[in-house]
This record gives sequence, C-alpha cells and structure tokens, in this order.
Amino acid sequence: MTGGGSQQIRLLVLAGTREARHVVSELSRDRRFDLIASLAGATPSPLPLAAPVHSGGFGGAEGLAQFCRERSIDAIIDVTHPFARHISRNAAAASLAAEIPCLAYNRPPWRAEAGDQWREFDSWQEMVANIPAGARVFLAGGTASIEVFTERDDIFLCARALNVSGYENTATTRFLNAMPDADPDAEMALFTEYGIELLCCKNAGGDASVAKIRAARSLGIPIWFLARATTQKDVPNVDFHDSVNSLLQAILKLGAAQ
Repeated sequence: MTGGGSQQIRLLVLAGTREARHVVSELSRDRRFDLIASLAGATPSPLPLAAPVHSGGFGGAEGLAQFCRERSIDAIIDVTHPFARHISRNAAAASLAAEIPCLAYNRPPWRAEAGDQWREFDSWQEMVANIPAGARVFLAGGTASIEVFTERDDIFLCARALNVSGYENTATTRFLNAMPDADPDAEMALFTEYGIELLCCKNAGGDASVAKIRAARSLGIPIWFLARATTQKDVPNVDFHDSVNSLLQAILKLGAAQ
C-alpha cells in the first residue's frame, strides 16, 4: 500500500493478536496513516509490531478517551482477542466520548464438523463441575482459568499457559509454560503423551491456536469450550467486521476520505 495526502490519519490499534500484527503491518506501509499500537502487557515477550507501542492499560474508558484526545487520535481500531471484552467495551465507550469512530474486528468462532464432540459452558466453574472423576484433562484457557481446575483433585490436569509460575507439578498435575503449538502433529503427540481424554479451552477462533482443535479432532478427543459473550452488533459508534480484509478496506476508506 502507498498513499499521499497533506495530513496523516492517526490510528490507535488495540493489538495483541496475529490479526492485529497483520493490520499494523499493512497500514504501516501506507503514508496516509500514523499508527500507535497498544498492548495490554500480558504477554512477557510479545512479537514486534511495525509501529510505536503503548504498553499497559489506559485507566478505563475515560482514560482511553483522554489518551485519544491528547494524542489527536482520529479512529480506534480494535483488533483484540475475542475474549478481551473489557477493552472492547472501553474502546466503544471511549470512541463515543472522544467523538471518533471505532472499527472492530469480530473474529468468527471455530465451528464443529461432523463427528466432533463439542460442548459449551458459560463459565469455567460450570465446566469443571461437569468433568467426570478420573478424566485426563488438557486445559488451554489461559493462566486465569487454572485455579478453578486445580480444585478438582480427582482428575489428571495438564495445563498450558504463558505464566504458570506458582503452580507445582504433582502426581496428577502438569503445568506447561508455553504458547500453543502451530503444528497439529506436535499437539497430537502432546495429547498422546499425557493420555488426554478431554480438551478444555476458549472458542477463540482464528488460526493462531487452531492446531489443538485439529489434533483433538484427529484423536477423537471431546472439546469443551468456554462460550463467548454475545457480541452486540448495534453498539453506538462501532463498525464491526467479520474479516480482516473487510476491516482493512473500511480503514482505507478513512484514508480515501482524507
């Protein structure tokens, strides 16, 4: 992408996902746009972004709105994780308060195929309560999900997350400090090594962590998902997009209008 124009459009990209890196990479090559990327700071060693990075929070919706005013942000681009609803709600409120548009990517969830044994639960607590005694469980729900699963001492738990410090391996628990593997064969080998009978995770959608879904499908392992909060499509001031390409095209229209 290339472009010209007398005044750049300043965008705040709420990042932290593979799609966000792609959006920032594409827009950074278009001279019509001046980018600031934001990371929550949850990932210890995030991959680099092709833009200056603001790390950490903003202090709620009003803090985000004030940040946008002080930095003369022209639009908020929300490309956060589908389970990062708090920052998305703040982005919507801040865009309204700062009187700027918010363009948001709503990543589609994974869909079951014939033969899949999938269930959805509204909370980790509900999910844990339904696990049969003696089950061998692989948990890929992030660090915050681990504590509720460790309350069950009658199951085998293998939990993988970015920060498992403070959790000690026992005869019935294994804690893996790691990112998801992109290779379904590697995920299959991991599940086989620990004799996994049930995969518990979020229905995050996308390609970044789909390998575990494909591995479980190949091995016939049931998958239990934490359900997503329902996305309201009529949020004031927010323009939702179900594909990255659609989001990019909408952003480019902002540039064309300049």
